[in-house]
Amino acid sequence: MQYHVAGKMLAGTTIRPEIPRQYQHYQLPFATTVESISGLFGIILNQVVAGDEWSIQLVQFFISKQVRLYPVAQRSLGVLHCMLQGQVPCILQGMGDIVLREKELYFFYVPAGNRNLALFSKGYYESFQIGFSSAYLSRFAQNGSPLKDVYYKLEHNEAQSGYAGSCPLSLQAIEQVEKIRQCHLKGARRQLYHQARINDLMLSYISVLEDKIQQKPAGISKYENEMQELSAFIKDNLEKPLTVVQLAGELGLHLQVAEKEFKKLYKQTIKSFIQEQRMIKAKQLLADSKIPVIDVAYTVGYSDAAYFSNVFKKQFGMTPTTYQHIRRTEKLQEGDL
Repeated sequence: MQYHVAGKMLAGTTIRPEIPRQYQHYQLPFATTVESISGLFGIILNQVVAGDEWSIQLVQFFISKQVRLYPVAQRSLGVLHCMLQGQVPCILQGMGDIVLREKELYFFYVPAGNRNLALFSKGYYESFQIGFSSAYLSRFAQNGSPLKDVYYKLEHNEAQSGYAGSCPLSLQAIEQVEKIRQCHLKGARRQLYHQARINDLMLSYISVLEDKIQQKPAGISKYENEMQELSAFIKDNLEKPLTVVQLAGELGLHLQVAEKEFKKLYKQTIKSFIQEQRMIKAKQLLADSKIPVIDVAYTVGYSDAAYFSNVFKKQFGMTPTTYQHIRRTEKLQEGDL
């Protein structure tokens, strides 16, 4: 994966096939490719350890001012990805918005040449990912595997991105990542060692996803219809000053019963569901129209635009104004292609 800068920044950007002396302590043992990208935004260290059917990539971002970067894959890949440090809002072609959260494992199908977008605020970020060939991924994508769909996209070199799901980076997985980074073996022994650690990471990731799929509700609540009615009412009335007490009263239920039964069915509180739906609606409005941010805030039930902006930024890693500007810019660029 390469990280491109916007065209207007190219003149002030330098790319060197080495790690600068002051960053040598970040050097990966036996990295097959190293690269440093520096500019007014800061510096990016990009290192790759290549295997026959996989490649390990460690990227460190020392960002001094907010910048948009454009991750592009040189060839289509299945990618196991984790932000070891930092949280990054992204827009992936064919998928839309996603926030890469710290210590969270994701698996993507990334088509070659797609110009994705990642927004970095000032700070330090560390990205670790493993890219797989179709042949290697086939071992983990048998019938019933959570990776079956992304493998199909990779095998057929489809143009649209794919996503298999995410899970927290466990302590055992963190240990495997550190073993990969600190390995000092040479030659074939290093390849075998890395491959064993990669297999452990993949099996851990798949195991968690399979557990999620196989989990079944403990029992169907007798209030299931009421809870579904409540969720539909919330989605249709986001502009109103919704309160949990008021909603429970509308259903004729005790507050504690409404809270308990809703969480049993939707795995979250009524309050968090309301906020989640408001943020989803806000993103749609900001992306699809030229409505001012303050009007979007009112439309999704926030009378205080500043508070709305704070909630939005906490959820998605950028302000509503920044998000709207990015989506407009992306649409203009797509129209120019």
